[in-house]
Amino acid sequence: MTKKLYDNGMLFSFNTVVTGCTEVKNGFEVTLECSAFFPEGGGQAGDVGTLGGVKVIDTYEKGGEVVHLCKSPLEVGVEVRGEIDEDIRIRRMQNHSGEHLLMGFIHQKLGYENVGFHMGSDEVLLDLNGVISPEDIRDCEQKANEAIARNIPITISYPDSEELATLTYRSKLEMTENVRIVTIEGIDNCACCAPHMPSTGGIGIIKVISSESNRGGTRLHILSGLDALDLIRQRMESNAAISHLLSAKPEKTADAVEKLLNENIALKRQITENERRAAEEIISGLKNDSRKSFCIFTKGIGRNTMREIANQAVKLTDGAAAVFSEEEGGFGYIIASEKLPLRTMAKDINSALGGKGGGSDLMIQGSLTAERDAIEKYFAELDV
Repeated sequence: MTKKLYDNGMLFSFNTVVTGCTEVKNGFEVTLECSAFFPEGGGQAGDVGTLGGVKVIDTYEKGGEVVHLCKSPLEVGVEVRGEIDEDIRIRRMQNHSGEHLLMGFIHQKLGYENVGFHMGSDEVLLDLNGVISPEDIRDCEQKANEAIARNIPITISYPDSEELATLTYRSKLEMTENVRIVTIEGIDNCACCAPHMPSTGGIGIIKVISSESNRGGTRLHILSGLDALDLIRQRMESNAAISHLLSAKPEKTADAVEKLLNENIALKRQITENERRAAEEIISGLKNDSRKSFCIFTKGIGRNTMREIANQAVKLTDGAAAVFSEEEGGFGYIIASEKLPLRTMAKDINSALGGKGGGSDLMIQGSLTAERDAIEKYFAELDV
């Protein structure tokens, strides 16, 4: 049975002896006399690193043994040096300890339990069995960060059954023996198998990124420590770029964006009004005494306006009414007919005029790359 050394979360290197090595599909499963590598559990992934210079790509538990999945075999009986990837371990401990700290204050204030926990590569998901308001989230986040500033000890203990019976602690499962308790003094007691920071100061910072309703409760998206710093840096850099583009102070970018959006709405309304007037002018001037297929060329109008024109123009022909609007690289088109099988004809139209698009027998739409002269010639010959 592997002696587990990861109660000391800051132990990143150790010497040990290889007790087993078995080839499997993805590598070699190696067991050791003792190990500081944490096997996956409690929502936290297994550690990675090296053993005797051989890469460890995952760690998990099997039959009570800590199993190290290695890229290459190791000789049984040989002493090796274990090296845990320090950056990954610290980031995971910061996030896990941060979740305990935040959850401790949420539990104290609202009595909610943690009913789901997942530590991903981009964020930590914390599921609560109750609805928490933005005000309470902010309050608990503030208290958690104040506790970080006080650098409160985080300790590991294994109380016996008698002591456990008198202890108030959080746990997702009913347990009566071999219970490992992670304690943040005066804030939280929680049954947990994972390594943690030795004190709250090592967490660095806790930030609730967002929250959402989840199965009658609340899901919090949180980050702590170095991962939180990375996110804050990314968002500050993004905000700085927006600030520069809008010529606004960083703390005023939201106001500047709101102003820009309002201006955009006003411009869209003006464009819509201009298109409406243009459509009315075009429609009032429509004329087709021959009742043959005919073309209408426009510029700077959208598909909805083109459709309005086509709906009126089709009344003047026994063939096709084709409305074109000049755009980059050619023309957008809407073609309407009350008598021609446009859906079938679309392939020929697109092939002849370098286009793409389709629709129904009554109306097709798309875009063309052909020149205006070629388009007019094609529709002039459509009824021949």
